[in-house]
Amino acid sequence: MKCVADLRSLQTALIFAFIALVLTACGALPGNSDLEDAVVLTDQSVDKSQMLSMINSYRKQNGLPALKHDPELDAVSQKMARHIAERDSMDTWAHSAFGLSQRLDKAGYTNYAGAENLGAGYADLPAAFRGWQGSSGHNKNLLNPYVTRVGIARTNRNNGKWRNFWVMTLSRPYADGRPVVQ
Repeated sequence: MKCVADLRSLQTALIFAFIALVLTACGALPGNSDLEDAVVLTDQSVDKSQMLSMINSYRKQNGLPALKHDPELDAVSQKMARHIAERDSMDTWAHSAFGLSQRLDKAGYTNYAGAENLGAGYADLPAAFRGWQGSSGHNKNLLNPYVTRVGIARTNRNNGKWRNFWVMTLSRPYADGRPVVQ
């Protein structure tokens, strides 16, 4: 009798092992990512002249001076755009006054004033800009009288909730120990 019971236990174990193997191959077991798309991030070019035209026209309507494009701020923006795209979320410690200051310092960008606008889900630059204008905090950054430079970046994500991530960084750099006027 023991031999029959052992044979039945072995058969049961083999059946469960076979089922587990089949489910694993099909991706039905938790943790199997064979059927899930790998996250792919793609940095997208942003038309800098369009961005400058939009922000400077808006600032002029509000009695503020024009900003200059700054490629160093593009690089800072691009790193942040990738950061939030990786997480599929804008909820991160890096999106704070301290986080921005730390990222600008790490990039070697000494500044007097800084601000940052993040956006997710917007299909194009005009949509992102309208979104920022419609948000009191973001709009305050667009109309910040203390900044003189601007950079922008976009990163797309192949899957997830938002897909498109935008970052605009605004700043006034220091030069020779004092804030740069223009």
